[in-house]
Amino acid sequence: MTIGVVFLVWALPHYPLELVGRTRHMRTEAASSPLIVVIEDEAIVLAGYQMLFESWGYRVVAAASSRSAHEQLAESGDRPDFILADYRLKEGQTGTDAIQSLRDAFGEGIPGVLVTGDTAVDRLRTAAASGLPILHKPVNGRQLLDLLRRSVAPVA
Repeated sequence: MTIGVVFLVWALPHYPLELVGRTRHMRTEAASSPLIVVIEDEAIVLAGYQMLFESWGYRVVAAASSRSAHEQLAESGDRPDFILADYRLKEGQTGTDAIQSLRDAFGEGIPGVLVTGDTAVDRLRTAAASGLPILHKPVNGRQLLDLLRRSVAPVA
């Protein structure tokens, strides 16, 4: 039996992308849980990932671009423990670029994963050449959670 991820999101018709992920992190016991950075340019998918990771007990920075992720991390003063990025982002940026940008700023050892719905062989080859794990859409929740648990400290 395969377990997948299903997102149920209620949103207003004009859900502003800039509000996704802009919740303040509580500086209590939750601050000790690992911080996951999600970079995804589709607002509804981004919100789904945010809710999923939070339901598993992780803190989340949800961003539509690496620039937005950098801004949110600078504002919070936090360092990412794991990065999930969609492979194809807006303005020609790739998830590989986004992950490397965060690694350049916060440390090369930060684990990451690319998510893609792409089926073009040349793009898949390029993504695989990054050496990052790749998950294919639709993302299997069990695979994602297993990857997270192998990559970061368990949630308390």
